[in-house]
Amino acid sequence: MNRNVLLHRRHFIKTVSIATAYSSLLGRAWTDLVAAEIQPLAAANTGTLRIKLSDFPALLSESGSVRLLINPLRGGPPTGPTPNGSFYPVIINRGPNDTFFALNSRCTHQGCVVDPLDPFTNRMTCPCHGSVFGIDGRRISGQASTRLTAYTVKFHGQDALEIQIPNLSYSVVVSKVPGGGTAGSRLRLDFRTQRNVEYEVHFHESLAQEPTPIFFSRTADGPLDQTVFTATTVTTVSLFVERTATSGFYHVAVRVSEG
Repeated sequence: MNRNVLLHRRHFIKTVSIATAYSSLLGRAWTDLVAAEIQPLAAANTGTLRIKLSDFPALLSESGSVRLLINPLRGGPPTGPTPNGSFYPVIINRGPNDTFFALNSRCTHQGCVVDPLDPFTNRMTCPCHGSVFGIDGRRISGQASTRLTAYTVKFHGQDALEIQIPNLSYSVVVSKVPGGGTAGSRLRLDFRTQRNVEYEVHFHESLAQEPTPIFFSRTADGPLDQTVFTATTVTTVSLFVERTATSGFYHVAVRVSEG
């Protein structure tokens, strides 16, 4: 099934993988509606980050820049920062005439995380050994041998920006929990995690509504008292949610920060 990833908000961004929907009326997934909402990905295992420029004031002006963290950073001088997981931060730079550049922040010298764009020089600098890169990621000087890896980016005018990130997508399988009592009114969401990534569960009853976070449990009959699940390894996990509507869309969301 196709995957899609949605980003919104500035200080506490949510990335949402729209993977499936559930209808208790007919007992089957709304695959047609999901397919209508999700655009095909450019390649397998590639997720599409969608952001609103209005959520990032820096990107409203030329030479603005933001850095989005999927995994937390670790380390510092003298070795420099690196991600505590598989995903390097994504740097988004705005150039002239509504041109945008989305870049992997991994320095091509020794893998340190490159700083965001300096709006006064239109340069990005690696804090480890001083390699310098242009607004589009090209190498300008220093020990780095090549440019920063660029991601495919599309600007849809006004406020919408899409960035394709390799290995970010994942699928979610929604199933009804069998039995009576508490478990009988719940759904189970199964998905593959990434190491040191935080997850939420979102729900909305129709495509016209904005997805909102909901409480979940780690067991079929446990209390619905959790809002965040942190994955410490790559594995398949199950989260359980209460069915509060006869139909709707369930999403597993990756919590991403700006930094």
